[in-house]
Amino acid sequence: MKSGIAIIFILFFLGCSFPRIYIIDEPLTARQHNELGFIYESQGKSDLAEKEYVRAAEKDKKWGVPHFNLGDVYFKKGDQEKAETHYRKALERDPENPDFMNNLAYVLYKKGEYNEAETWIDRALSIATKEEYLDTRNKIHSSKSSQPPRSP
Repeated sequence: MKSGIAIIFILFFLGCSFPRIYIIDEPLTARQHNELGFIYESQGKSDLAEKEYVRAAEKDKKWGVPHFNLGDVYFKKGDQEKAETHYRKALERDPENPDFMNNLAYVLYKKGEYNEAETWIDRALSIATKEEYLDTRNKIHSSKSSQPPRSP
């Protein structure tokens, strides 16, 4: 009888000492990661914002907003190439979003790519008329008209 109790006691403690592996799913949705990124960005923590926007983009492969926000982060950091890349990715996911078009047009304008910038801003304006779109168009047109003519 004592040996039976001892065996049960030993098995009980051995069972408690084995490591357990728990698999925990990612608790946040793509939208929650995006919102967290927005909070970080508003606090000036662009590196943390960037990580959250990347997570949001990975969680929802059809949603363009995280790439749009990444474009904004990179633009503010002065990285126009990455900003352009992410605005284009946002447009791949949501090709009729005029805000995405406007921001792509603006970064192209800043890069001196006026013809493509004009194409994008005209497309955005064909969908919606907003003051910031008109401002982007005016900047593109004034820069384009002040360019010296190209020789044939």
